[in-house]
Amino acid sequence: MTELRDELIRLTCDLIRFETIADRPDQLQAAIDYVADYLADVPGIQIEKSCVADKPALVVTLQPTRSPRLMLNGHLDVVVGQPAQFVPEVRDGRIYGRGSQDMKGSIAVMMRLIRDLAQRPNPPDVGFQFVTDEEIGGRHGTGRLRDEGWHCDFMLCLEPTDLGIMFEHKGGMWAQLRIPGRAAHGSRPWEGDNPVYRLMQGIQAISERYPPPTGPHDWRTSVTPTEIRMGAGSRNQVPAEALVTFDIRWTADTTPETIQADLAAAFPDAEFISVMASAGLRTDPEHQEVGRIADIVERHIGHTPRFYREHFATDARYYSHIGIPAICLGPVGAGLHSAEEWVEIASLTSLYQIILDYIDTM
Repeated sequence: MTELRDELIRLTCDLIRFETIADRPDQLQAAIDYVADYLADVPGIQIEKSCVADKPALVVTLQPTRSPRLMLNGHLDVVVGQPAQFVPEVRDGRIYGRGSQDMKGSIAVMMRLIRDLAQRPNPPDVGFQFVTDEEIGGRHGTGRLRDEGWHCDFMLCLEPTDLGIMFEHKGGMWAQLRIPGRAAHGSRPWEGDNPVYRLMQGIQAISERYPPPTGPHDWRTSVTPTEIRMGAGSRNQVPAEALVTFDIRWTADTTPETIQADLAAAFPDAEFISVMASAGLRTDPEHQEVGRIADIVERHIGHTPRFYREHFATDARYYSHIGIPAICLGPVGAGLHSAEEWVEIASLTSLYQIILDYIDTM
C-alpha cells in the first residue's frame, strides 16, 4: 500500500505541474502525452488518441471494444490559477495545487488502475476516458467521444465527491440578450431611449419567476444574471443598448425551452444573441450498479455513503442523457477552483481500492 500511495502522490504532483487551462493547448497536449507515455509499455491495452478544436483526448480499453461494461472518466483541464498553484505541495496528508482534487488525483488513480488491471491473466472489460475540456462544457471531449460511439453499460465519472455518490445534477444553460436603446446626451434623457430601465424591470420579473435558491438544499431552477454591459465608455451618454448574460441551472421540472420563453416575456423587445443548453445528470439511485458500488464504498469508509444532488455540471451527463447510468464518485478534498485546493492522499488510495473491488464483482 505504501508503494501505491507513493506513486499516486508522484503522478498527481506531476500532473499538477501542467498548466492545463483552456487557452494552453500545448499544456493540454503535454498532459495527455504524459498519460500516454506512462502507459506506453503496458501490454495488451487498446489506446486511441484524438483531438478536436485543440482539445485532445485519450481512450484506453483493456479489451478490443468501443463499448466496455464499465467506463471510467476523468478530465485533465483545470480553471485558471496563479503560477504558484501549479507547483504541488505535499503536507499533512494532503496534496495542494490547482486541480489536485478536481481532478488530477483521480486521473492518477485511473492511470495506476490501467497498469494493474492490464497485468491480469484475463483483464476485465473496462475503459478509461481522459479528456481536456470538461471545465468549458465537455463538448469536444466526453460529448464528442460519446457521439463517436464510445459507449458502456455503466459510467463512473471520478469527479470529487468526498467518496459520496452524486447521482443527479442540474442541467446548464447560458443565454445572452441584447436590449436595444437610443443614445443621447446624459443631460437630455428625453431625447434617448434608456435600455437600463427595461433591463432592471426584466431582471426583477425573472427573479420573481425564478426566485434564487437560498442554499445548497434548495433544489430549484436558478436564472442568475452574471454579466451586464452597456454604454460606450462615456459617463454622460444614454446607452444605445444593454447586454445581459444569464447563467441558468435547471431542474427536471422545467426545460430550456420554457426558460427561454420566460426570458422573452420578461424582456419583450430583447434579441437573443446566444443560447446554449446542456442536459443534467439523472441516474436512478436505486439502480443495481449504483447499489453494488455503494455497498463497496460503505465497507471502506465504515458508514453509508452520502447520496446527493449537485448544482454544477459534470461530463457524466453526456451518458445519462442517452440512458446509460452514470454517477460521480471521487476523492476527499476541498477548495475547488480556489487558491487552497487540496486532495486527501488516503482517499486516493481508498478510491483506487473501491474501484478495484467493484471491478472484481463485474
